[in-house]
Amino acid sequence: MVRQRQTTTKSDLRNALSKLLLQQPFDSITIRQLTETAGINRGTFYLHYVDKYDMFEQMKMDMMQELDSLFVEGSPVKVNFLNVLTAIKENYDFIYALSQSCCSDFSKLVRSFTLHALDDTPHAKEHIISDFQVPYKYGLEIFIATIESVIVTWLESGAKEDPIEIGTIILSVCDFASWN
Repeated sequence: MVRQRQTTTKSDLRNALSKLLLQQPFDSITIRQLTETAGINRGTFYLHYVDKYDMFEQMKMDMMQELDSLFVEGSPVKVNFLNVLTAIKENYDFIYALSQSCCSDFSKLVRSFTLHALDDTPHAKEHIISDFQVPYKYGLEIFIATIESVIVTWLESGAKEDPIEIGTIILSVCDFASWN
């Protein structure tokens, strides 16, 4: 029962943060607003987090770990990206709010799962150099920025398309599918 309530509290706070981030910048959000929106008391908040910055960091880290855990070593790139895109759609409210927040590490989130995908892709470095015809460090940035742009555009349009469609777009634009 305690575990279930703890999970519910954290989920309620994440939903509250998502809602508030769409209305105002993170720095102006107060603990009072978070707890009132989540329907919990301040004491409960402080049982879980030191302050709102600690909460935000933990939530971002949890999301990064969740997305990172979806990569199955040896699985095709398309399957891994589809898993991540499906999780993004399932967590749309939070991830959209995160992508819109001025203090967001959304780019780090995209970078993390993209680098994970590249780690599992044989000869990725050679493909990036060949495909973009620039030194690897610049090609990698172009590659990651392309993926981030597609995901942000998808989020900003309400994530209406199916994750399979977005995965296909990413894989075709980056020619990632031909790397396997």
